[in-house]
Amino acid sequence: MKLSRRNFIRIVGSSAIILAPTACSSKTDLPDPFTPWAIADTPIEPIQFALSHALLAPNPHNRQPWLVDIQDQTSAILYVDPKMDLPETDPFDRQITIGLGCFLEVLAIAAQEQNYEAKIDYFPGGFDQQTLDKRPIAKIKLLKNPIISSDTLYSQIFHRRTNRKPFTKQQPTTKQLAKITKRYASTNSVFASSIAQIEQLKDLTVAAANIEFKTPAAHMESVALMRIGTAEIANNPDGISINGPAMGILKAVGIVTRKTLADEKSTAFKQGLEQYTDAAASAANFVWISTNSNTRIDQIKAGRAYVRQNLIATKLGLSMQPLSQALQEYPEMKQLLLKVHEITQTSGQRLQMLSRIGYGTKEALSPRFPLAAKLVEHENKQH
Repeated sequence: MKLSRRNFIRIVGSSAIILAPTACSSKTDLPDPFTPWAIADTPIEPIQFALSHALLAPNPHNRQPWLVDIQDQTSAILYVDPKMDLPETDPFDRQITIGLGCFLEVLAIAAQEQNYEAKIDYFPGGFDQQTLDKRPIAKIKLLKNPIISSDTLYSQIFHRRTNRKPFTKQQPTTKQLAKITKRYASTNSVFASSIAQIEQLKDLTVAAANIEFKTPAAHMESVALMRIGTAEIANNPDGISINGPAMGILKAVGIVTRKTLADEKSTAFKQGLEQYTDAAASAANFVWISTNSNTRIDQIKAGRAYVRQNLIATKLGLSMQPLSQALQEYPEMKQLLLKVHEITQTSGQRLQMLSRIGYGTKEALSPRFPLAAKLVEHENKQH
């Protein structure tokens, strides 16, 4: 079925359905992929309480790359799930490691809510800089501390979102940006200091999106992870959710499918790229995180710093979205990777995260696997 771009937009309406996570309509015969958000604060055991919050952390392509071996009521070992990697766009598992850092920071925040301090031993068995392997990412021990105070960001865990829609023209204040970029976990955190720098970063992130969309291997990695419609999202609560009021019709008649999303000539492909680049171009400002070196521990710390940025922004009423394309390490992105370090004045460092920031609409929850699906015991039983 052929459909003009004008009619496609008219059918879709004002909801940006491409590459945007939205809540699924409830059906009794489908699992609810949003239950983990509702029950995170219900476990009694300290380690399960902390882990149930940690799995709500942001992570690349919503892959949720964590596996956990619970040792007892106050300790666990964190591993990476090798099936959740992104070999085309993240060939050295740098972004996946950052996502694991986000997990650990949310865990630590949640532990404090029950008067526990999270002692985290990174990579106790060492690490491979080229790829993550079967060795532990971290050993976690919760230590009771009656005088430890609750983290003021705890409540924001449930409100934090990644906003993929265009932002308004309202600007965050310098004071707000300074709070968001407060130094944390030995990382360097900065926001754009001039209109010229903001405009350069807008142009760069739009260019990077075009490269990724039009590099077949990189784009197909995303297309393979697209969950189209309510049933796919419920049965596979990871990846890139594509949903909306008209999605059932668009999918049924073959307008929005993995085939059309992969085809540069299709309306679905063009609309997806346009929506992404429009969002990038609407950035009110940019914030970024860099590290002086690029070890696995640096990457973990960058993830911990990023999720705090996101939670502080949420508390201040601001929205954020990582724009990671220009930071990726595949050949087609090489020149923009050099350029983004030049624009952000981080040459000689490793730029780990680059995010647009501004004021946006309230976003829906992202689907999540339940904790039981992420336990090593569960994994072993299934395989």
